[in-house]
Amino acid sequence: MSFVKSLAGAALILAFTQGCVVSRANVGEPIQEETLSHIKKGVTPMAEVVSLIGAPDRIVRGNDREIFHYYYYDAKSPGLFLLLINLIHMDVKSDNLYVFFNKSGIAEEVVYGKRTDRTQFRLWPFGE
Repeated sequence: MSFVKSLAGAALILAFTQGCVVSRANVGEPIQEETLSHIKKGVTPMAEVVSLIGAPDRIVRGNDREIFHYYYYDAKSPGLFLLLINLIHMDVKSDNLYVFFNKSGIAEEVVYGKRTDRTQFRLWPFGE
């Protein structure tokens, strides 16, 4: 009897399944971690940071400081399209680099966070 139920369940799923999709997207350029060690606090000028990493994605100004913001986004999105319901989950993570400059244009602080290595393909509500 359980075989018949399993077969009927599989047939029902196949009958209502329209298709599935897996997509992936990236925004920005990956941050090269090895170049971060070349930025020395209190020593490295703004022009050298730009030559090492490139132009920032965003510049924030305030309190006699300039902050260069570099970012990289990674998104993964699987989806299952059924006749009556669609299941789609998007997982987006980002890497962010902030370089703080004093009013003389010298790097004061470097803050880097990497999370894109934790981006996963997960079909919600199934999985963790």
